Amino acid sequence: MTTNTFENRHATRKRANGWRKARKRREWFDAYLLVAPALLMFLVFIIYPLISTVYLSLFDYGLTDPRIRFIGFGNFAELGQDAVFWRALRNNATILVVSVLVQVGLGVILAAMIDRGVRWGKSFYRTLNFAPVVMSAVAVGILWQLIYDPTVGLANHFVRAIGIHPPTQGWLGDPNIVIFAVLVVACWQYTGYVMVIVLAGMQSVSQELYEAAAIDGANEIQKFFSVTIPSIRNVIIAVILITMIGAVKVFDIVYILTRGGPANASQVMGTYIYYNAFTVNRAGYASAISVVLLAIALILGVMQLRLSSRPREDA
Repeated sequence: MTTNTFENRHATRKRANGWRKARKRREWFDAYLLVAPALLMFLVFIIYPLISTVYLSLFDYGLTDPRIRFIGFGNFAELGQDAVFWRALRNNATILVVSVLVQVGLGVILAAMIDRGVRWGKSFYRTLNFAPVVMSAVAVGILWQLIYDPTVGLANHFVRAIGIHPPTQGWLGDPNIVIFAVLVVACWQYTGYVMVIVLAGMQSVSQELYEAAAIDGANEIQKFFSVTIPSIRNVIIAVILITMIGAVKVFDIVYILTRGGPANASQVMGTYIYYNAFTVNRAGYASAISVVLLAIALILGVMQLRLSSRPREDA
């Protein structure tokens, strides 16, 4: 009797374990089934083009040229001697530095003003600053081409009003200032994006911290530096690195305004890739530039992950 009872319990436990394992396998199968469409799209539209770009960077070929010749690292060796590539890389670096200083700096200031300085109409000011972000690059480019127009543009009227002579070759025609004219447009469009992200971080800061600082006699500026900035450290790091990645990948606004001109003065890596791939039919060389661009973006992405995951000192 005891032996039969033990065997029955053992059999019941074994069946229960089998059901649990089958249910777990079913859950894993359902999970993979749900993830499969997104995973398939990721493989087709991200991984495959990435691998193809790295592979094709080792060849000399054009999109309309049936001749494909393996040259190894010849494209990368040519990059080292290409003055236009280094000009484009330097322009990207200029855009990166100025974008971080202006977009992040001004975005933080605007966010602080809306969060702590504006009593009424916060939604209006937030929408007003964010409006350029939702505009298409084409619309922004056409708008600023009109603003920079030498005859009817507002830019010339403004500088004349303050006693400054406008550039004789035009804002987008002078090689010495064209990259800064493009930067004004980029900062105007994307500062509101930074502002909204930073503002969301500021609104998550506990009011008790501000009340404690007020009890200690801190004014609003002291609260900003001693409470707000330390509390949104990770948010600021995130927007800095997002801005840096965006500056490295910039293409649309430069292409619409100048197409890299005049005389390659505003050429960036994105427009130079486009020029080589679709204008002079050197897709292999364009792929090599894309690999360099990918490496820079990956480095910045790793920096973002490492810095954002680092614990706060006061935690």
